[in-house]
This record gives sequence, C-alpha cells and structure tokens, in this order.
Amino acid sequence: MSQAPRGKHDWIRDHYEKVILLVALIALLVSCVLLVQRIQSDKDAAKPSLARITWKGTPVALTDTVPFDTILAEARAEATNMLAVSDRTTVSELRVACVKCGRPIPYEALECPFCLAVQPEIKDIKTLDTDGDRIPDEAELAMGLNPQDPADASGDLDNDGFTNLEEINASPRTDPKDPEKYPDPVVKLRVAAIRPVPFYLRFVGTQKMPDGSDRFQLNLQSLERTYFAKVGDVILGYAVADYASQGQGGETLTMIRQSDNRPVMLVKGKPVTQQELAILFVFLVDRSRLPVQRLKDVFVLRGVEYKVVDIRRENVVIQNVKTGEKVTVPLLSSEERSAATARPSEPAPVAEPAPTW
Repeated sequence: MSQAPRGKHDWIRDHYEKVILLVALIALLVSCVLLVQRIQSDKDAAKPSLARITWKGTPVALTDTVPFDTILAEARAEATNMLAVSDRTTVSELRVACVKCGRPIPYEALECPFCLAVQPEIKDIKTLDTDGDRIPDEAELAMGLNPQDPADASGDLDNDGFTNLEEINASPRTDPKDPEKYPDPVVKLRVAAIRPVPFYLRFVGTQKMPDGSDRFQLNLQSLERTYFAKVGDVILGYAVADYASQGQGGETLTMIRQSDNRPVMLVKGKPVTQQELAILFVFLVDRSRLPVQRLKDVFVLRGVEYKVVDIRRENVVIQNVKTGEKVTVPLLSSEERSAATARPSEPAPVAEPAPTW
C-alpha cells in the first residue's frame, strides 16, 4: 500500500496545540515587557513628586485606650435594648378552669373570656395567711410555726415578753427567736383606764404680809393639805400667775398649768367644777403601772421620753419626745386585763394625788 506525500498543512494539523502554546507564550512575554516599560515610565514620572516628600519624623506616642474602651462599652450598653423574652417561649401559658363554665382560661384572668364570669381574687403566696393570725404562712414556716394554727401568733418563742406577732410586725422586724432583739417597748404599753378627775386646788383666802405682799391660801379639794403661795410660786404643777381683788365673781386667782400653759381661774370660796382626764398606763412586759398621766404630761418608758398629745375614748396618742413619732396606745383588752391581774405589780409612787381607780 502506497502513501501519498505529506504537505506543510499536514504538519501544522498534527502540531497545532504546540503552535497555540508557543503563540500564547510569545504574547505573554510581550505583555510583560510592555508592563515593565509602563511601570518604569510611571516611576520616572513620579520621581519629582517623591523628591519633595521627607520620610523622616518623630515616633508616635503610645496612648492608653482603656478609658476610650470603657466609654465605648457604656455607650454600646445604653444604645442596646435588651430583648424581652416572653415566659411563653419555652413554657406554655398557665391556665386554670373557669369557676362557672369550666373552660381553660389564663391564670391571671379577672373574668372568663367565654362566659364573662368573675374569677376569684389571685392570692400572693408571699402574703398568704391561711390561719388569719396576721403572720404570713411563709414566715410561720421559716420560724417553725404552724400556718394552720392562729394561736401561735400570741406565743413567744424567745420568752422576751413580746409575742411572735409583735416581733413580725415590728418596724424594723425583729427575730422572734432572739431574746436580745425585740420591738420598741411602747408596743407593750396599754391604757388601763381613763378617768375624769376634778381640779384639786381651791382658793380659800388672802393674807397681807408685813412687807405689803399677798399670800394666797390654797387647799386641796379633799382638805388634806393647805398651801400658802405668792405670785410666781408653783403648786402641784400650777403656777400662781395673777391676782385680781375685784375680778369677775369676786377675788380671782389665775393659775397656769406648766405642762401646756392652760389657765385655770379660781374664785375665792368657790370650788372649780371643771375636770381633767387622767390616764393609767400598764406595761405588759412586767405588768407594772406607770404614774397617772394627763394631757401634755411627759413620762419615761425604758429610758425613752413620751408625751401625751391626745386622749380619745378608745385610745391615747403619745409622741416620742426625741423623734416626734406618734404612737396610738390602745385600751387594755379583756384577755390582757386577766393576764395583768394574775400577778399584780405594785403601783408606782406618784408625786400628786391620784384619782381612785
């Protein structure tokens, strides 16, 4: 078998890939040459400008960035709103049955959305008081008391004379199990009695002294004692303020009560019919009685001074002389009266005649 002679086109057809690669290399080489020439040309053009710039300078001082970072963190915190996550994202809504129709309704619903029936009031577990003794169940359980027994409110865990209820309600609250900590003693103060008593001084007569001054004879209403006083003298808490030989109704002597500057007019030979209210306080801790007090009188209880500022039918209002805080002292209850008379204490001595209780 003979073969036909091969031409130059046949050679190119057999080696066309090599030809294409050679052409690409030549083109790449030409491009590199042109690029180098372009870079060199740009550098030559930039040399005058670069010559005017100096590259020498001082080192940059280091700066503490902590203050800046702190301010930046605060600004970011203020500008960022915390995403409120609903309780229902992971737990389904708590529901209860309607008291009327029995359908499931939200726990906090005030009325049923189906039948519109009003739902019972939601009780706070923190203030829940099952036995109604005014001590929350939570506090009773913490003290070891029985939240089902109202009698333990009147108990005394630490035997300091103050009930568990008084210590729980004290401000600030005291520990019912610590005998060294107890409420203000005034919480154990009670009014045993409030009685009207007559004014006990009577103007009897006037005596002219050799030096020209006057002496006034004052008797107790009970005639047990006689006083001879001049203007300015103080008799049983009353100062002799003024004398009028021809006052309204006759000779008149003006007495001023020192505790509240209340005037009392005494007419010679006439008894005074006005009355005052006298108070007998009882301190329940030791069942002792305080001296008889009247309006505006000041007395001391456990080292603290109190002033009687108001007398009412059902209680007496006293005021702490130092702090100005007012306290309402209730009447002695029948239970407290029975306990107080179980071991009676001797009444405190008084410096003035006391009413018969």
